[in-house]
Amino acid sequence: MVASTPDSGPERPRPRLAPLALPLVVLLWLVLVVTPVWLQAARACFPNFDLGIYSQAVARLSLAQPNPWISARQVFIFNDHFDPILWVAHPLARLLPPMWAALVVEALFVLLTVAPLLWLQAKGLLSRRAIVLLTALLLLSPSVVEALKFPAHPTTWSMLPWVLTGVAFHLRRPGLLLASLVLLFSCKEEFAFGGVMLTLALLLRGERRLAAGVGALSLAWLAGVYGLRPWLLGPTVDYGFRLSQGMEGGWPHYLSLRLAPPHLSRMGTLVLLFVPLGLWAWRERVRPDWAWLLVLLPMLGIRFLAMSWRFHYGVSLVAAALMGFLPVLRARRPPAWVLASTGVILLASNEPNLRKLTSTLTSPMTSPRHCPATPERLASLTRGMDLLQQHREGSALLGSNLVAPLADRDDLYAVGGPQPDEGRVHEWVFIEKPPHGDVWPLTPERVSELIDVWRKDAGTQVLIDDEHVFLARGRFTAHR
Repeated sequence: MVASTPDSGPERPRPRLAPLALPLVVLLWLVLVVTPVWLQAARACFPNFDLGIYSQAVARLSLAQPNPWISARQVFIFNDHFDPILWVAHPLARLLPPMWAALVVEALFVLLTVAPLLWLQAKGLLSRRAIVLLTALLLLSPSVVEALKFPAHPTTWSMLPWVLTGVAFHLRRPGLLLASLVLLFSCKEEFAFGGVMLTLALLLRGERRLAAGVGALSLAWLAGVYGLRPWLLGPTVDYGFRLSQGMEGGWPHYLSLRLAPPHLSRMGTLVLLFVPLGLWAWRERVRPDWAWLLVLLPMLGIRFLAMSWRFHYGVSLVAAALMGFLPVLRARRPPAWVLASTGVILLASNEPNLRKLTSTLTSPMTSPRHCPATPERLASLTRGMDLLQQHREGSALLGSNLVAPLADRDDLYAVGGPQPDEGRVHEWVFIEKPPHGDVWPLTPERVSELIDVWRKDAGTQVLIDDEHVFLARGRFTAHR
């Protein structure tokens, strides 16, 4: 079937603009998605969850502290999720501020999903149109855009190992398959369940020896994560409660929560992306690899039961599902109508995301509203961050959106975030004044009250108290 994939034969002239299609897709992704996200990060737009957590993690990882304490989350990082892929970002955090290391690695992991596809094209196994179609779906699907605009999380990074695993599976490359699975499992503990299903797919294909290796790796990883990890590291965060949430109201209530319109809408958006490709495959009588698609079942089950379709939760589904169509695209060259209709669906389904992101470029002084790029606000933030970087001693209580930019400083806590049981007294407080910044779950009114209390304390040394921020040194608690 490989002979049917070249872009054009001698009798079919190559369109002059065809080589520009792939660079155009990548350029659109860089301009419309990555650039606004990075601009927002520079303006302290993102809350402690998740950018602050993983910025602290990559800043503190070391051989001396392989499981560092994340003060603003109040947990050891690998007692939360087991995602040792963070070690990939750690060296970069020695060259860049940790927040930027996390952002750069996340963007690179997403962009590099194109590399295995280009390798397939170089081998003559995929047409240029197939590369453009897959790249557009990988970089610009609503799940990926939403994940990138809520940075940073290793689940988003899993896109690259999912693509590598799919390529290795279809090309029957055992070494690459096992290596990519290790990389995949390192992104989040749930992906090892996909490895169990991949074992079944290999058995259905008759590859018993490789199936035994994949099965052993998957089961060993699951045993380590859910059995050995709590024994070695202590109690882990239990996310299992999300799977049973609502059960107290009985099965009708339980299912109604999971089939609520917002969840159905997000499920429908995921399915809609594959309609043109699936319809064309059906007309061509070329089937996806149903054995490979078994790997989707654990993720679909977890997403459905936990009602987890937003933010970074859909990216792994998109990447894994696309790899199921790899045999279809190797066997046939997709027609122009598939690319055009998929492009229309991507633009239409992404409209809310892209509108919010592009407003960062077109209206930086007013959008996003909680972190405008006004020179006065940015100057106050910079001055406060510089002071806290110069004075690194003592515990600091910060607005949630200020954790990530200061992640390499010790003893950071977020106003309204989880705090030590004993009620820690902080030496520093640095917070944006409402309506700017991020104070969830506190209300802006409560934060204004706290600022008044802190300001009036006799032991408070106010360093900045302007229209935008409040920075002081003294003795502060988060719940006074």
